[in-house]
Amino acid sequence: MTPDPGSIAVLLGLDGSALAPARLHDSDVMVRLRASLTGAPDLVRNFATESLSDALRSVLNVPLIDVLAAAWKTRHDLRQYCDQTKYPPGEVSNYVLAGHVISSTHRPRFQVLFDGAPCGPDIEFDVDLSLTVEAACLEIVNARITKATTGTIQGSGQIRCAGATLVERQTKKVDIPGKFSFGEGIPLGMPYRSASPAPEPAA
Repeated sequence: MTPDPGSIAVLLGLDGSALAPARLHDSDVMVRLRASLTGAPDLVRNFATESLSDALRSVLNVPLIDVLAAAWKTRHDLRQYCDQTKYPPGEVSNYVLAGHVISSTHRPRFQVLFDGAPCGPDIEFDVDLSLTVEAACLEIVNARITKATTGTIQGSGQIRCAGATLVERQTKKVDIPGKFSFGEGIPLGMPYRSASPAPEPAA
């Protein structure tokens, strides 16, 4: 089976230990949050930090192949495949992308509840991601990306909250052999929704 290229959470190192617990716990926004939990025991106040770490990991459990596909489908150079006079229905086209960089930004926001009521300010994280792709070959049918093969991928990213950098990480190059299938395909130029691509056996 093709190795899973991982998720945003994995790339940022959030799949193991807690998310920079000391920095998150001591950030201004968390200090204000704990101050708003008047009458709550310390256990509850500290649990707020832990639960936010878990929630952020869950939100960022987005496959990197989805991030790549979301960028590929908006490329101007792929719009030509929407012309059915040049590319008739059912015709399979292969398009090779040379080395390119994909940037992705995420702004997850959370509200902590205590006894069913909101407490403290909304907590927003700034997540910035950069993926350097050595090369990619896309299979296109009916103006849809149906399969993709990538070369090595190297990523970097950071997470900030209330002006404080919680995570900053750069990965080594990872080779992803084999193809990824996107089922019915990702329509070019249309709003992207995760197709949960299924990996195919490597050739």
